[in-house]
Amino acid sequence: MLNTPLPSTQTMTGGTHSPGNVVLRLSGVSKSFGSVAALSDVSVGFHAGEVHAVLGENGAGKSTLMNIISGVFQPSQGQIEVSGQRVATMTPELSAELGIAIAFQHPAVLSDLSVMENLRVALPASLFEGKPAQVVARALLDAVGLHVPLQARGDTLTVAQMALLEIAKALAIRPKVLILDEPTASLDQDATDMLFGRIRDVVKAGTAVIYITHRMAEVRQIAQRVTVLRDGRKRGEAMVRDVTDQDLLGLIVGRALGSTFPPKATDAGAEVNLSVRNLTGEQFKNLSFDVTRGQILGVAGVAGNGQSELMRALAGLLPWKGEVRLNGEALNDASILHKAAFMPSDRHAEGLAAGLTIRENAALSALGAFSRFGFVSRTRETEEVAATFQALAVKASSIEAATSSLSGGNQQKVVMARALLSQPGLIVADEPTQGVDVGARAEIYKILREVSLRGTPVIVNSSDAAELEGLCDKVIVLSRGKMVASLTGDDVSEAKIVAAAVSAGTHAEISEAQTAAKRTGWRHFVQTDNAPVIPLAVVIVLLGLYGFSQNTHFLSAYNVANMLMLATALGFIAMGQTIALLLGGIDLSVGPLAGFMVVVASFFINDGQSGATILAGFALMLAAGLGVGLINGVLIRFANFTPIAATLAMYIGLQGCSFLLRNGPDGYINSDVVAWITWEIGPIPVAFIVLLGFALGGEYLLRQGRVGWQLRAVGSNENSARRIGIPIDRVFLAGYLGSALFTALGAIMLMAQIGVGDPQQGVNYTLSSITAVVLGGTSLKGGRGTFIGSVMGAILLMEVLNAVSFLGLSQTWQYVFQGALILTAAVVYSTLRTRAAR
Repeated sequence: MLNTPLPSTQTMTGGTHSPGNVVLRLSGVSKSFGSVAALSDVSVGFHAGEVHAVLGENGAGKSTLMNIISGVFQPSQGQIEVSGQRVATMTPELSAELGIAIAFQHPAVLSDLSVMENLRVALPASLFEGKPAQVVARALLDAVGLHVPLQARGDTLTVAQMALLEIAKALAIRPKVLILDEPTASLDQDATDMLFGRIRDVVKAGTAVIYITHRMAEVRQIAQRVTVLRDGRKRGEAMVRDVTDQDLLGLIVGRALGSTFPPKATDAGAEVNLSVRNLTGEQFKNLSFDVTRGQILGVAGVAGNGQSELMRALAGLLPWKGEVRLNGEALNDASILHKAAFMPSDRHAEGLAAGLTIRENAALSALGAFSRFGFVSRTRETEEVAATFQALAVKASSIEAATSSLSGGNQQKVVMARALLSQPGLIVADEPTQGVDVGARAEIYKILREVSLRGTPVIVNSSDAAELEGLCDKVIVLSRGKMVASLTGDDVSEAKIVAAAVSAGTHAEISEAQTAAKRTGWRHFVQTDNAPVIPLAVVIVLLGLYGFSQNTHFLSAYNVANMLMLATALGFIAMGQTIALLLGGIDLSVGPLAGFMVVVASFFINDGQSGATILAGFALMLAAGLGVGLINGVLIRFANFTPIAATLAMYIGLQGCSFLLRNGPDGYINSDVVAWITWEIGPIPVAFIVLLGFALGGEYLLRQGRVGWQLRAVGSNENSARRIGIPIDRVFLAGYLGSALFTALGAIMLMAQIGVGDPQQGVNYTLSSITAVVLGGTSLKGGRGTFIGSVMGAILLMEVLNAVSFLGLSQTWQYVFQGALILTAAVVYSTLRTRAAR
């Protein structure tokens, strides 16, 4: 019945449904990753004005199919047609131009950019024309019920808020084809109802909606047509009203599926395994409950009413006050950390280490059990992990495979395996089945039940009331952080859980209002990239005053000009280093490149040379910089060199080239050129004013220009940046070219300062530039940074160097002070941002 497309035009409600033309068609599409076939010969068409649901277990190929449609992946075979026109090579940029929008299951939200910047970098510039950008952005968020400050950083949003932001981006361009990949996985009922209303609106306007879900009820509620994938193949297609849930389940799992939920505990005794009294913490207070042997406790409530905070507190991740006893043992907020195993709601951000293998992820919390005399037994580790994976039915090509190669359900099983291998006294599961297919859900429910029957208390937080009804023996309902209901036995029903939550009169906007309050005033400023500017300015002033108190010549016009001149050379090079670090890379070649360019200039920019020769010297300096920047970018993006390896190789090569050209200081720089470069207005070098202009202009582009948003987006999360259509390779090449150009400006200043081509000069600028950038608050992880902070870091470094000389201290103290500054800056910035986030 489902093995061939059905011609029916009846909707699930019994009315007549007349689909529009096929706006998107895939024919014979296959996709392989190495020897693994993710899709095999899939053909399907999507009609205008219709919701087409795509069902399948995790690993069935749904997300791979959507990534092919959106241009993230290229098919191994087959073709794609949009509005009847064949598309030879689909890319994220082209898919957006063709009117295809996608809201990914794992939102492509850039954590280091604000909500506003996330919208601006992902959406066409034309969308913000004619009206203030803030007005347009607020309207887009209001349309999906997302009430958060536009300046809030992406990493401050909850999982649900990120999902709504992703949906807002997809709806904003009024697409011809709208792909929604598990859009309700993290949404509460109100947000889900809102989303369904928006889907119906766009369908009426003629949009083809591709709706990927694991929830059968949602298919009945919103879709007209359904396609089932299993093991990368299309297993059937039909109109929704013409197929039963049992038929769909059979096609999804390929086998008869019994009850989703295991039987509840019938012999749960009076033995209390977990006793909680008057528990108070962040966003919850005075909670008391017991969990007896064999029971699973559920935590319910409208999103944002303290459930997630309670789960994190019980896992030892947030502080709390009150009394907690586990098997009679009194615990505090520190000791409970070593007793509880936590399964976070966002497995990608908190549950898995992306760079580790499946085995390594599973064994992380149990390494002590596999160790003897401080050494881990690989044999025992492998045996235990393999046995646990077998018990959990983890589907993986190898336990040494990357976690990213697993489907969502199997990734969640790895998180569960780590929890079980640690032999915990308590399991705390926050949304354990979020984004997991129906087959994997049943297996997870079974495992949680088996664990509880063995005497380990299990606490589950879920936004799905039906899930809590089927799984839990007891459910507590929270509202505004207080317990408003405790349900047991037959009272644990979806209707009573929802009624208790709704009758409390609270909703998800509480957390959003709190988020808004947190991001105002100084708290918001501390979270901005330019927050370090104030403490840097204070330190610079205080150090200047201290130097003046010890030697009145420290702040003389001559000495101030000298410090600013030195800071100008370092400042330009630090700005180049900032670009590389914003990309998530690094440029170790900046120091030798500056020295090499000065050596090159020493052959052309000399006294007695013609103007044309001098100009040729400057042109060669610029060409050398561009050439080095291009080579660095190509090595990193196309030759698979790491940024450290590529720029270190360039560091060594450039230093060697400098000594090949000159084996010692020679080739004195034209005195008139030096005079022009070092021209001063009072105690202020004109070149320093130019540096400030570049810093302010660069800062404006970083915050208000698409080039700046793209630069920071790539450094924040390259994969997410690629998914929203940013040309990653082009941005990387442009970034390293920009780094080289700023280094060239720094080399011009260095040339004027030393006045001669010296192959030994410039090398120290690599370390000094990194130090200045770190002092300025730029993150070594990428995505966050500031040109203004880097320039101020350069000023502070030169001031320290000058103060050491004025105070008659040895050079050793220069390095001691630099190290102390870096450590202090790291601690202060980290502490302030953490407190502001809370």
